[in-house]
Amino acid sequence: MVRSLPACQRFPLRTGALFLLALFCAIIAPARQPNIVLILIDDMGYRDVGFVGNKYISTPNIDKIAKSGAVFSQCYASAPNCAPTRACLLTGQYTPRHGVYTVVDDRYAPGQPHMKVMSTKGSDELPPQTKTVADVLKSNGYATALIGMWNIGRGRNGSPGSPTGRGFEVYKRPDDVNFEKDAYMDGKGRYLSDALCDEALSWIDKNKAKPFFLYYAEHSVHEPFDPKPALVAKYKAKTPTGLDKGITPEYAATVEAVDASIGRIMAKLETLGLTKDTLVIFTSDNGGLPYVVNPLRGSKGLLYEGGIRVPGAVSWPGVIPAGKTYDEPVASMDFMPTILEAAGLPLPKDQPTDGVSLMKQLKTGAALNRNAIYWHFPCYIGKGEPMSLLRAGDYKLIQKFAGPTFELYNVKKDPSEEHDLAKSDPAKVEELKKLLLAWQKDTGAFLADKKNEAYDPNAKEQRGGVLLPGEEEFLEFLDLGGVALGEVVLFAGILLHVVELEGG
Repeated sequence: MVRSLPACQRFPLRTGALFLLALFCAIIAPARQPNIVLILIDDMGYRDVGFVGNKYISTPNIDKIAKSGAVFSQCYASAPNCAPTRACLLTGQYTPRHGVYTVVDDRYAPGQPHMKVMSTKGSDELPPQTKTVADVLKSNGYATALIGMWNIGRGRNGSPGSPTGRGFEVYKRPDDVNFEKDAYMDGKGRYLSDALCDEALSWIDKNKAKPFFLYYAEHSVHEPFDPKPALVAKYKAKTPTGLDKGITPEYAATVEAVDASIGRIMAKLETLGLTKDTLVIFTSDNGGLPYVVNPLRGSKGLLYEGGIRVPGAVSWPGVIPAGKTYDEPVASMDFMPTILEAAGLPLPKDQPTDGVSLMKQLKTGAALNRNAIYWHFPCYIGKGEPMSLLRAGDYKLIQKFAGPTFELYNVKKDPSEEHDLAKSDPAKVEELKKLLLAWQKDTGAFLADKKNEAYDPNAKEQRGGVLLPGEEEFLEFLDLGGVALGEVVLFAGILLHVVELEGG
């Protein structure tokens, strides 16, 4: 005989069963996927931020990201200039995989008389079949947006060369907020970093209820500068010392304005209660301008440390322990697999991923145990010439196709790359050379090893640029070479006569 329990006894059992069921569901249900905020600054040098040691420029908000998470002391851009690094960042691939080697510009077309070897023009957009991190996130329910600079394709409205054709549901660039090309001010007193940040904050508000991926790609700190006057005055009242010597007030003011915008984004996450649900990645697309890279050799456009070493910091409170510094080399391409692992998503099928996820190291401190990182730049741009490079342990081997020569540096002992060890350590050169040549073959890298029959040692490259206020005797044109006052130069197909601006 089955006896029924009295109602007063049945209720606690039902309540207990419901509690256990809810507890079980909570255990097996996946946590909300994290939001991702990927912050990429344009042309920011390795030492432009406080957490790397800059004492002149104020970057409290960027430094807060570093303090609340982890710093990569040897963080590298995957290329020495803008477009290829962005392609590597979004695909997790080395440059030979996607073919975006440089900014495509007719001034740097192959076969010009000043070029010793035959370079390649490369592609200005990703192959149609290549998936980006945004493609994967979007297809798995993420809201996705790019606010700022794209620069790996000129298409719009969903074409393969456009962000909206590469996984970004929303794309806002400067002309969408009424800024002309390369302008920092819009004619109404509004500053570009502020305007782009406004767009980012609005988008976060609209998408706060679901996991989101915000790729915030600042146009700063690219020349020519037009900084906020109050910030310029602040830095004119200060004197840069030590390794900060050479940094101009205009440059420092531009960096601080970027920092302020990043602070607004972080404050928005805090206000919405999303800080602990958000992975924030901060880095730059290439090394800095010649006067901000001390003590490193080279600058933007070159494969020496000054051209590819960049600041790197990652924060995810509650998941990534705070206050950590990791010294193993990492590169832009590593952030794509890192993001996907953080989101619990697989890498794209049917395409190679060269980067490695940094999540295990960030969570536990485990070593990456990667044998080498590679770079390949078979192009000419300004002072940059065709080179290939690997970093293995403390050593860096550079292949110069126009030599042809190899250079070897121990960057731990010699970060300024002043002492070429190629002649004194030929065994190490041969060891690393085998790795580099095998990698070139594996990735199908274009080799700039053919002589340019049109080469003329007396020929000069086409140069162009914008006159910067305050430079009276010497001018940096796109940070690619000097142009004297009074000289006539070709810029973007227009002949310009360089003159001094009124008032300096």
